[in-house]
Amino acid sequence: MEHLAGRHRQRGAVLFVTLIVLVVLILAGVAVVRSMETSSQIAGNTAFRQATMHATDRAIVDARNALHQRIVVDKAGNTAVANRYLNTRSANAADFGARGIPTAINWANVTCTKADGTNGDCTANNGDYRFQYVIERQCSANPVLTSVSDVKAKCAYEMTGGAVEVRYRVYIRALGPRGTESFYEVMLGGPYN
Repeated sequence: MEHLAGRHRQRGAVLFVTLIVLVVLILAGVAVVRSMETSSQIAGNTAFRQATMHATDRAIVDARNALHQRIVVDKAGNTAVANRYLNTRSANAADFGARGIPTAINWANVTCTKADGTNGDCTANNGDYRFQYVIERQCSANPVLTSVSDVKAKCAYEMTGGAVEVRYRVYIRALGPRGTESFYEVMLGGPYN
């Protein structure tokens, strides 16, 4: 009889150890599933963020066209346009936000464009891609636009085919699905008058 009592105690110990191992395996399985869900969300968010980069291609084309056709036409390069064109760059660190974008830009008042070129609503998240941009001329002060030497003295420029092209920084804010928001900067050369 004593021999059988020892066997029953051993079977109970095996059952207890088996239950502990089963609980550990279940917890490990749950951890793997949660890890995969998090990885999928990260991959999705990264894909949305990268897709906003494609919307910036349209913003760059629009900004270049704006430089050549609307903003700097008829010697208007010295005239700032609120939330669209900054005629001089700031040298003060206090004039820039945490992302390195001038605090003079109020994105709520900047024209919003969909990736297809039509006007959009940047406050609505309809699953589409939208962009906004502001152009900043890289001049320390307004030059005399009829004087090439004054333009060269006050502005960052490059020589292209014998002509002086002033540098412009374009700040781009791209928005996408799920609240994706990305900021980009592009340098362009363009006319000064």
